[in-house]
Amino acid sequence: MHLTKNANARFWVISAVLIVASIGLLNIFESGIYKLDKKSDEIYSQVKDEEKITLFVMLKNYDAPSQTLQARVWVTPPEEFGTNLGDSFQVKYDTRVQLSASKIEHNNSDNSWYWTATEFLRAIDIEIDASNYEVQSRSKDTWFPFDHYSADLSGLIQFCVTGCETDDLKDDNWKSLPIEVVPYTASMPGWSATFKANNFEGQTDKQTFTEGAQFASSIILYRTNLNIALTLLLGFIFLGGGFSMLLLFRSILMNHRPPTLSGLIWSGSTAFTMIQTRNVIPGDPRIGVKFDLFIFYPSLILCFVSGGMMFYHWISKDTWSREL
Repeated sequence: MHLTKNANARFWVISAVLIVASIGLLNIFESGIYKLDKKSDEIYSQVKDEEKITLFVMLKNYDAPSQTLQARVWVTPPEEFGTNLGDSFQVKYDTRVQLSASKIEHNNSDNSWYWTATEFLRAIDIEIDASNYEVQSRSKDTWFPFDHYSADLSGLIQFCVTGCETDDLKDDNWKSLPIEVVPYTASMPGWSATFKANNFEGQTDKQTFTEGAQFASSIILYRTNLNIALTLLLGFIFLGGGFSMLLLFRSILMNHRPPTLSGLIWSGSTAFTMIQTRNVIPGDPRIGVKFDLFIFYPSLILCFVSGGMMFYHWISKDTWSREL
């Protein structure tokens, strides 16, 4: 069949439109947003920068099966309490930073939560276990790619403004400031996160923040829209592969098409391609999530069963040709 000149032009125009539309559609989906929720932003903005401590939090990795979040935090107090050197902060007073985490790497001389005056307060690496207090359901990786989680980060940051130069602990005067938790993540592949101010029992979010003795915050993690879209696309491809083998076997069974070696090769390559594609699903879900149980395994079974039945019809037919 030969295309006319107009039909050929329409073919390339339609192809270009589909390509541009696909690029535009994919760019609509976010590939990672790390933000502070609106209510928390309003609470934090009520205190001036020079009257609060900024705690920058960079999310590094989240492991859904073990529900552990790895992060790095930077403590940035006002200039009254030290000198900001970019990657570190040289404190003017004895400083203590205590964070709630299952693992902490303080990155100071004795790897403790205490820094003496003139020491450099560097980034602190932490690992937090997800509590999932902020999510009502789907807080297990079996719900991939619609699973979501929450982790809590709390603690205190204090400066000993007077008295710490002596051995007597009674004259130590520790000062606290409100602590603002700020997202500082550039990219954590496959995940987006929302940070929100939290509270201790008997307090509001605002009271916990403004009193400054301790801080409490929550980090809510969820899959990116792009991750979900690509997973659903792969799901349609898996189902399409399985049902195409089923329809081919139906045509052979009803004598609409002859059983051929090319059909067997097609079914085998489809099945093994599906297995290889399963290993590169965005987000690297473990084997056995609901996506597997409802989409991947049924599609794979359709391929193998249809291929096996086509093989039976191929070897049992009375006549055959050398053609594929």
